[in-house]
This record gives sequence, C-alpha cells and structure tokens, in this order.
Amino acid sequence: MITRSPAKVLLIAIVVMWVVYGLQYFLPLQQFGIVPRTFSGLIGIVAAPFLHANLLHLITNTVSLVLLGMLFFTVQGKKSLTISIEIILIGGFLTWLIGRPDSVHIGASGYIYGLLGYALFIGIFQRKWSNILFSAVIFFLYGGALWGLLPVNPFVSWEGHVSGFVAGALCAKFAGQQQRTGTSS
Repeated sequence: MITRSPAKVLLIAIVVMWVVYGLQYFLPLQQFGIVPRTFSGLIGIVAAPFLHANLLHLITNTVSLVLLGMLFFTVQGKKSLTISIEIILIGGFLTWLIGRPDSVHIGASGYIYGLLGYALFIGIFQRKWSNILFSAVIFFLYGGALWGLLPVNPFVSWEGHVSGFVAGALCAKFAGQQQRTGTSS
C-alpha cells in the first residue's frame, strides 16, 4: 500500500510530473504521449498525464490539479483513487480513438477535465444534496473551463479535454447507479 491518503497520491503524482518534465530536457519522452489509433500510442494512455509541452503547460496543469484535484479528493475520499484511474484510462482510450491523426496528445488536462465532468455530474446522478452542492460550487468556480471543450486552438488537445470530460461524466453516472442500487466498488 502506497499511502492511506488519496490526497498524498495526488501530490506525489504532481511531483512526478515535475520530475518527468525535467527529464524531458535530456530524454525524448514526449513521444510516449497518446498517438491516436497506433499500437505504440496506447502507452500514452498512462504516460500522457505526466508529459508536458512546456513550463507554462506544466504550471497550468499543476495549479488546476492542486485546486480541483484536492477539492475532488477531499470530497470523494478513498474512492477518489479508483475514480481517478477510471477517468485516466477511459479518457485516454477515448482520446486514442478520436484524436487527430499524426498527433501526440500530452498533459494532465484530460484528467483535469475528467475531474470537472465528474464533479459537474455527480450531483445529478447521485441526487444527494451534498453532491448537488459540490457540483454547483464546481460549476461556479470552473464553469468557464468548459470553453476548453471546443476546438478553437490547433495546439491544444480539445479531443483530450472532451474525452476526459466524457470519462468523468460516465464515472459519475456509474457511481450514481451504484449508490442508488446499494452496491459499492
């Protein structure tokens, strides 16, 4: 067992992102991002969240992960690790399926948009007042980020954003179904 605190896992992942970014100056690691519809591009489903194009990309993903991630991990508790893994795998696979050909998708924003999708939809699917309030607060704080789902910048993976968002919404739907049927993961 790595740690008992999901928030510590998030902080460790952020530190790993920074270490990997430093290694990118010496090693061509960006090639291990999600390369759509290629066998070798499948490794990117797991590797892409740790790879970043430049320092600004890393900083913006770090700030979003600290703010949104910590709120998510605090509210969702121990199940947040499982939800996070599901978002990364589903969102990464969807990006691999729909991404532009001859492109490499990197960065943690797919996961961040997955957290956003989960947070916005968990209140709808679980129908608990605490989760509805959580969804409303997240929409108030991060609703403007929904513009990132649109294909406006050719250098930004809107496919990764959309895929992560859909993965988060699917995870919220599944969590809502489990809560209503009384099953647990």
